[in-house]
Formats: sequence, structure tokens, C-alpha cells
Amino acid sequence: MPYNDAIFVKQAGVGGSVAWHQDGVTHWDSPDWDEGSHGFNFQVQLYPTTPANCLWVVPGTHKGGRIDIPGRVRENGGDEKFPDAVPLICEPGDVTAVNRQMLHGSFANSSPDKRISITMGFHRRRSVLGQRGKLSMKAEEVYDEQRIFERSAVIQVAIDARRQRFPGETPFRYRPFDGLEDEFHYNDETFERVIRDYNTKDLAI
Repeated sequence: MPYNDAIFVKQAGVGGSVAWHQDGVTHWDSPDWDEGSHGFNFQVQLYPTTPANCLWVVPGTHKGGRIDIPGRVRENGGDEKFPDAVPLICEPGDVTAVNRQMLHGSFANSSPDKRISITMGFHRRRSVLGQRGKLSMKAEEVYDEQRIFERSAVIQVAIDARRQRFPGETPFRYRPFDGLEDEFHYNDETFERVIRDYNTKDLAI
């Protein structure tokens, strides 16, 4: 990933029914909107996924801007099972990458299979810098340089955690933290300073 971008991590719960939607709240009406404006998500699947319990996506819909989803359902005769939708079928440990602007959703999991995934969301720096809080966040909260630095620090701590676990590897060089590596070793102090309550620095993008 580009060195000056940021990555965000959260955990998803057991998959239930989630209506068709597009992620993203800040850039739909921006004059410089493009297909990457709202970033994308990686999902690490902890269990097998099947058409009965997985996330469904409509490929290509991330390129066309905001979609009139109720209108799309009406055009499909009221049926929410769109003919151009595809299931993300995976084995445990597989990772999917989905543009957050892509139309996606999940049907109620009526199968006996669990659906649990870990989701990591990525936003490019220029989409984040200067953005103000949306949804449950306060509008006076801003993604300024300091907030991006604090959010990105978890990456450097994770790099050091891997270095400690695999000392024979050459660690990844995360350029925003060149020269600062000694301040972000993985230890009890950085767990408290960097990792604990990491999610409280979230802002909706």
C-alpha cells in the first residue's frame, strides 16, 4: 500500500441479514469523486462461507456513483436477489477485497454454518485528510495530520510485533515512521498508548 495511507481494523460479528447498501458517507457529491474515494475492505474469513451465509456483491457498481437501491429493487420486480450479484465463497483463512462503494449485502443466514470474519478497512490519505465527523461522530472532530499519525501508529507496532515473532525476516519499512521505530516497539507500554481504545479515533468516511 502507498506509504502515506492508513489502515483501519475492526471485528465483524456472526453474519445476519444486512440490506443492500454502499459504504461511504463523505465523498459522493465531491467534484473529485472517483471509484476509490471511499476505500475498500479486506475480510479474513474464519469459517467457510457458502451462498447461504456469505456476503454478496454486485461487481462494477463501485464505478457508477451512488445507487438508487430501492429503485433497483423495483426494477427487479421487488426481488432483492439481483441477477448480477455474486457470492463471495471462501475457505477458512481466505481474504476478500471489496470496494466500499460496491453494492453489497448479506441475506439472513438460515444455514447451520457460522459466518465470522475480521474486517480491515483501507482509505487513501487524500480521502481522509481534513474530513470531519459524520454519523455518530461529532462534526468538530477532524482527521488532521495528528489524528492520522495516531491511527497509523498501530501499523508500526504491528510491524514490530511480527519482527519479534519472526526475527529472521526483514521487517517491512513503513516510511511515515522512519526514525521512530524505537518509540513504537510492541510492548505493554505501546499496547496501552497505541492499541487500547484504538477504535475511539475512528471517523466515518
